[in-house]
Amino acid sequence: MRFPLIPAFLFSLLIAACLAAGAWMTEGSLLKAYRGILESRFAIALDRTAEGAMHAASLGVSLDSQEGTLGAALRRERALDADILGMAVQDARGRRLYSEGVMPEPAPPGTLGQTLLDDIGLPAGRILLRYDPRALEVPSAAIRQDMRGYALPVVTGAALLGFLAALALRAGRAGRGRLRLPLALALILGGGLLLIDHQASRIIDRTLNPLIEAKVESIGNGARSLIDKALALGIPLDQLQGVPEYFESLRRHYPELERIELQVVPPDGIDEADAPEGRLLLPIPAQGAAVAALAVAVLEVVPDNRHAADQIHGLLLDTAFLGLVALLIGFELLSLLTQTSAFRRPSGAVAAHAGAAPPAEQVRSVLFVFMMAEELNRPFLPSLTEGLLPAGGAHAPLLVSLPIVVFMAIVALGQIPMALWSESLGRRRGLMLGAGMAGLGYGLCAFADSYSGLLLARAFSALGFTLVFTSAQGYIVDQADPGARTAGLALFIRAILTAALCAPPIGGFLAEHFGTGAAFLAAAGLCLTALCLARAMMSATRSSGRPHAVRTAPGVFRDIWRIPGLRALLLGCAVPTKLILAALCFFLVPLILAEEGYSLSSIGRVQMIYPLMMVLCVPLFARWGEPPGRDTRPRKIILGGLIAGLGVVPAVLWPGLGSIMAFLFLLGLGQALSITPQSSMMATYAHHGQGRHSAQVLGLFRLVERGGSAAGPALAGAALGLLGAAPTLALFGLLTTGGALLYGYGQWRSTFNPSGRLS
Repeated sequence: MRFPLIPAFLFSLLIAACLAAGAWMTEGSLLKAYRGILESRFAIALDRTAEGAMHAASLGVSLDSQEGTLGAALRRERALDADILGMAVQDARGRRLYSEGVMPEPAPPGTLGQTLLDDIGLPAGRILLRYDPRALEVPSAAIRQDMRGYALPVVTGAALLGFLAALALRAGRAGRGRLRLPLALALILGGGLLLIDHQASRIIDRTLNPLIEAKVESIGNGARSLIDKALALGIPLDQLQGVPEYFESLRRHYPELERIELQVVPPDGIDEADAPEGRLLLPIPAQGAAVAALAVAVLEVVPDNRHAADQIHGLLLDTAFLGLVALLIGFELLSLLTQTSAFRRPSGAVAAHAGAAPPAEQVRSVLFVFMMAEELNRPFLPSLTEGLLPAGGAHAPLLVSLPIVVFMAIVALGQIPMALWSESLGRRRGLMLGAGMAGLGYGLCAFADSYSGLLLARAFSALGFTLVFTSAQGYIVDQADPGARTAGLALFIRAILTAALCAPPIGGFLAEHFGTGAAFLAAAGLCLTALCLARAMMSATRSSGRPHAVRTAPGVFRDIWRIPGLRALLLGCAVPTKLILAALCFFLVPLILAEEGYSLSSIGRVQMIYPLMMVLCVPLFARWGEPPGRDTRPRKIILGGLIAGLGVVPAVLWPGLGSIMAFLFLLGLGQALSITPQSSMMATYAHHGQGRHSAQVLGLFRLVERGGSAAGPALAGAALGLLGAAPTLALFGLLTTGGALLYGYGQWRSTFNPSGRLS
């Protein structure tokens, strides 16, 4: 039973690793949030003190002359917060002027500071604040203990359940049983993450929320002190100026403050104990009064406790997506294991013929791992490029598109020469060399600190990518059996789509939490992994049935261009399909979402929608049968193009994340509907005239497709700089819709003009 144990152990390990990573990142986020809220609470005291000092300095009062007023402010802030151990004031040269409380000299590590500016904006000195380290250390230790003590049994139990589920449902099982294991593992993973989220919410309620309330109370006390000062000067409460504007500035500056409002006390007075849950009432006593019952007004402050919880929920959502992606990768690894002779279990007559795996199976895992390397950069490459542009550069959107354009253009123009080179090298050697070149290119991208350096690194990556792509495709096409070629190309496309589904959320997560350099280094590591897999999995021998290279006769492309219906298919479908995909999915969508403030992880999750629709719907639509005696392929192509083109309407009319998601959904749906009949039509054109020039027809088709991928981002960049985001989306929607209608018009004319002169 060696074979069932290995995938069971693999999936249990994946689940344990995902949950452990989620718990570890949640713990880190809780600690970071606690430290941030605690130190921002002390920063309020620094801001209040610095404001008075800088106001006096603007009137010509130097810092060394403010000991009376500034010293009183230091004593007031210490009295307001028991965790403040000491505060001190330094001049511009770092000399201690005066201090309050315990403040060693030099200041110990962890001391907070606020720079004081004079009336012309030059540094005049600093205010230092030292807080009790136990205010951070004791709660931090409690957070670690609570999180780890809870996560350990959750991770262990989920791993055990995953192991048992994989054994019971038999990974790799055929038929309907194949869906049971992924669903079971996804439920186990989701359940474990929900338990971790529940524990994080408990820690937030017990530890972070009281700290948020203390911070909000400190903000309210600072505002109340200003109102007290105004009342002491004899200004009536109903004549205070600028109070709403000041409160609004506090809300913008402090995200933990949901509402702050000044209210007049009713005739029967107030009782702080009667304040609604989640609200703080800070009384403002009448001048000379010492009790809250004689207050003339009350300051109501409401803390926003959702801020930290939303961060944790978003982090665990990232973990959930990464976990699902890890499971997909796990099934790909399982497929890789089943290809090796150690785990294939032939029996009977099959054993006599058991040898190497079919060529498509050999190259599938290699291609999947390699394609993930390029897909990792989809969420962050446009924003990274934008950050490397010199400030104030002209034609910025067009320049932002160039790293994608250069990559796509090299891939398009390199198809034929790289295919010939891989044929002379041998497919396996060509793929290994290309993977090494691409890995080096991604490594150079990781360390590129200029726009030109990034362009050169992307160009080098594109050369390796093209060599890998053509070598892998040629490895399958070289087979003598046409049926094996067809099935192999289907696996080829499936590996690409699965990589496009898995990689963007991983790339966005790596770029957001570890930097874009780490994401590019991960891509380089994937290339090296693909290189090793190619050496281990692929056969070094060439197929004896591989056809010899065919020279292209003069004028052959002119003859191909005259094939009836081919022009309409290329110009109406092939080009717009790649234009809208590369321009919007790869370039414009991540740029728009980044400018709207969405995280790179969120962008990566959104970019999963298109490949997910392709993975789910292409097999479904491919199984739709053709009615006897009727060719419905053109109708499917036209309908798919119209769905994809009109999908931009929500994004144009109602800008936002929801409309972008709807557009990607409709784009995936439309292209999934049209891709299979479009490929079938190209195969028909390739065999036009008893199969003459079939290779050139397919080569022209791929060249036109890749040309559209290269032109799309450049056109989108130019349109974005001239028109804006919404008109650019509309432009590509019109191009795609118009292309579908153009193809439909060509099909309609061909029914009246069989010679194809007008089609």
